[in-house]
Amino acid sequence: MKISCDVILDLIPLVKDGVASDDSSTIVKEHIKNCESCRAEFDIFESNRIEQSSISDQKIISAIKRSIFITQLAILTIGAIIGTALTNSMGMFYNFIIMPVIGGVALLVFKRKWYYAPIAVFLLSYLWQTIRDIILDGFTWIILYSRFYFSAIYAILVCLGVVIVMLLKYAFKKEGE
Repeated sequence: MKISCDVILDLIPLVKDGVASDDSSTIVKEHIKNCESCRAEFDIFESNRIEQSSISDQKIISAIKRSIFITQLAILTIGAIIGTALTNSMGMFYNFIIMPVIGGVALLVFKRKWYYAPIAVFLLSYLWQTIRDIILDGFTWIILYSRFYFSAIYAILVCLGVVIVMLLKYAFKKEGE
């Protein structure tokens, strides 16, 4: 039974990807032994597929990683700003939830450089509170010291979030083994 070159050309991508049935692979291999144009197409398809897939796959993966990183960084920034803005208000106690979440997300985003998050939260909250109090009440030396405590508590809460996520990663890693 003679199979047309059009059918073989349709089957070549499936054979190259390894998803064709054994019968289809055999038919294609038998056909390209006798047909020079299909054999050339078979060889061209492999060289094009390798170049295109590796280049486009790398671009897609890097674009996805960049998008995830930017999203996580935005979550960190927005969370830190909201948490800092809640200081000295009735919503201040939400920081017992917000700051550990920031720490957990920081561990996922920055991995080994997670310590940037508590430092950033400390500096952001200290500067926010100090500048706000200077604007509202005028400068006094006590402002510089009193705002240190809230900022340190927030940094500790961020570190607590990091520890929680580390423990969760360890627990799920052990469970999977």
